Amino acid sequence: VDTKFEFGYVKDTAGNDKLIYMDEVGTPDSSRIWDGEQYRAGNVVENSKEGFRQLLLNHFPDADILLNKDRMDEREALARDNKLPLSVLMDVSKTYISIAEKITGDKIVLSDNPKAEIITILREQYQLID
Repeated sequence: VDTKFEFGYVKDTAGNDKLIYMDEVGTPDSSRIWDGEQYRAGNVVENSKEGFRQLLLNHFPDADILLNKDRMDEREALARDNKLPLSVLMDVSKTYISIAEKITGDKIVLSDNPKAEIITILREQYQLID
C-alpha cells in the first residue's frame, strides 16, 4: 500500500557529499503490506508491523508514552517492567514469516536452535567469535 524511504548524506572518498539510501527496503517495518487476494475480495488485511503497533497502543493505559519522544524515560521503564504475552510475539513472527514466504516463493524453515546456529556462523564463516 505504501512505504517510506530514508535518505541521508555521507562523504565519499573524495570528501564530497553523496546522497544515499540508508534503510531497509520493502519490509514490514517500513511498508504497509496488504494481502492482495483479500483486498480484491473487498477486505483490508494488514501484513505489516501496524497490527503490532496498534496492539501496543491499545494494550498500555497511556499510549502517549509510546508516541511522545519527550517521555523516553517512561518508555524505557514500560519496556523493562512489562512482558508481552508469547502469543503476541508469535503473531508478529508469523506475519514476518508469511511475508518472506510470499516474497521468495519458498517455505521458511526455522532453526530448532537459532542461537547455536548464529554462533556457529559467526565463528566459522566470519571469525567474529572464538
